[in-house]
Amino acid sequence: RIDATSPHYIRCLKPNDKLEPDNFDSAVIAEQLRCAGILEAVRVSRVGYPQRYLHERFVSRYQVLAMKELSIRRKDASSNFTSPVGFGFHGG
Repeated sequence: RIDATSPHYIRCLKPNDKLEPDNFDSAVIAEQLRCAGILEAVRVSRVGYPQRYLHERFVSRYQVLAMKELSIRRKDASSNFTSPVGFGFHGG
């Protein structure tokens, strides 16, 4: 969820076009957020992207998708084969 994320940047926004204190113009803020790509980043994050996994977690989660291809490659490779996609499989 978006509220469970840890933002790692700060974006300064103008509260209004006249730069008056205590005058918050939501249309001005929304336009700045849209132009900066922040609204799109929030939208993408809400649908579950991007996922940033550590390599070990990625391998444990998605290695099953490459098992057939890796088993075919293993048959043709030497016993010291290491997958070029970094799954850490060794022949044998």
